[in-house]
Amino acid sequence: MSVNGFEKLAPILAVLAAGCAEKPAGAAGPPDRTEVVVAQNENEDGQAARSLPFSHGRSFATLDEYLAHLRDRAGPIGQPWYRKVGADTYELVTTNVPRGRPERFTRQQLMERFGFTR
Repeated sequence: MSVNGFEKLAPILAVLAAGCAEKPAGAAGPPDRTEVVVAQNENEDGQAARSLPFSHGRSFATLDEYLAHLRDRAGPIGQPWYRKVGADTYELVTTNVPRGRPERFTRQQLMERFGFTR
């Protein structure tokens, strides 16, 4: 392409680049990864079905089933999961770099966070 061809594209590219750099008014930033929203709906059996992060549409009866799913299915593809590091303590495992201090949670904290009763 000739220099004239690039000169014709320059104003268009400038507008596109400016539009990509600006965040639309009222647009939310990235979600805080420590804040988890658990939506409760009813499934076809009339039981509460949770929209759990990284559940890939699956439902889980217990926290242990959900944590096993995260470890075995979500963790290998780079999604966060929780490693048991004590009798009642779990550590968040992520692929975020650089890593700071480990985030640790008790079983009760995870049950409250994800809406489990057992």
